[in-house]
Amino acid sequence: MEQKIKKLLENQKVIGIRQVVRGISDKQIRCVLLATNTDEDIKREIVNLCKTNNIPLIFTPSKEELGKEVGIDVSCATVGLLK
Repeated sequence: MEQKIKKLLENQKVIGIRQVVRGISDKQIRCVLLATNTDEDIKREIVNLCKTNNIPLIFTPSKEELGKEVGIDVSCATVGLLK
């Protein structure tokens, strides 16, 4: 994974679709990382929420790699970086 993304993941974050959606709704998210191999419906929802709320969106190579980078043993579709 890119060094830039690894550096971003050192910040406080929320992991998972529900947590990211809730964080966006509560105006607590400053940036979202989204795996490119996420299901299309979920990807569409996260992209639309980010556009609507003017939140930067960064795509990562895969759910498996994103999960590994945030230190969990399962794949992860999305991560939200807290303000």
